[in-house]
Amino acid sequence: MDGSTVIEDPPVLTDGVVTLRCLTADDVDALLAGEDDDQVRWLSEGHRSERPPTTAWVAQNRAQWRDGGPRRHLGVLDAATGELAGTVEAHLALPDLPRGTANVSYAVLPAWRGRGYAVRAVRLLRRWLAERTDATSAVLRVDAANVPSLRVARDAGCLPPEPGPDGLLHHVLPLREPARVVLVCGPAGSGKSTHAARLARAGWAHLAFDAAAWAAGHREHPLPADVAARVHEDLRARLVGLVGDGVDVVVDTSFWSRASRASYRALLAPLGVVPVTHHLVTPRAEVLRRLAARTGAGPDDVVVPPDRAAVYLDGFEDPTPDEGPLVRVPPA
Repeated sequence: MDGSTVIEDPPVLTDGVVTLRCLTADDVDALLAGEDDDQVRWLSEGHRSERPPTTAWVAQNRAQWRDGGPRRHLGVLDAATGELAGTVEAHLALPDLPRGTANVSYAVLPAWRGRGYAVRAVRLLRRWLAERTDATSAVLRVDAANVPSLRVARDAGCLPPEPGPDGLLHHVLPLREPARVVLVCGPAGSGKSTHAARLARAGWAHLAFDAAAWAAGHREHPLPADVAARVHEDLRARLVGLVGDGVDVVVDTSFWSRASRASYRALLAPLGVVPVTHHLVTPRAEVLRRLAARTGAGPDDVVVPPDRAAVYLDGFEDPTPDEGPLVRVPPA
């Protein structure tokens, strides 16, 4: 069987925030109560679930583990409360996918959305697939109109998507590779810290230039050149240490110039890591509106005078695909 495993009991996997375990009959009520229009549209082909077939489906999932079938389905639980928050599945032998590719799908119940649980579940399942199967990659197949699911694929660290023959966007997630690094790129006010924080909630280590400068007592833009150099030096050292430990990292600074992005790529190249640039493509008017509303309340709220904001925007060098992997992130 493609991507086969030895027959084993279903695992229990956790990262301390979510726990994955096989569903039981006791989960049926939560599954039915948590089904909403989005799940019906994207996962159930427009059909509402009913108790008898849902109960049978839960039993079939356990049987797949017991009998060595191709589907590896697990419930996603909130680790603190034990409540069911969603589901995640790897199909190890989907007929229309290449040999060695596991199809990964997921769903989060409405009450638990927006917490990064789907990304955490995908990353836990990815680790299990790498350790316990002969699959070499996973693919997340997502409808182009399913914006939340597109974000999951992006934040889980998938490669930039390509159109599939089924009309869906195929996001490939290699199973065995070095730690991943995302360079969050955009001018002040573009939403970099919000985007990086979403990745951090999903388990990425977060290195933030503004937070480091604020902790060192600096409250104004721009920083003196020598101070900025020291902050970057510290971030780079911490980045190398984290990547060396196999930790996925999001680096949150402006990366306003092609040269700044190239310097981080050169730093990571000896470690076998090719960073992905996430470019925040927020419109100029929105950036200026956000900056005008700042009050200096914290590292993500440092006041930027209008003339300085204009300099930042006019001097910003947009990243291009020839630099390396690039994901354009629309305004939040």
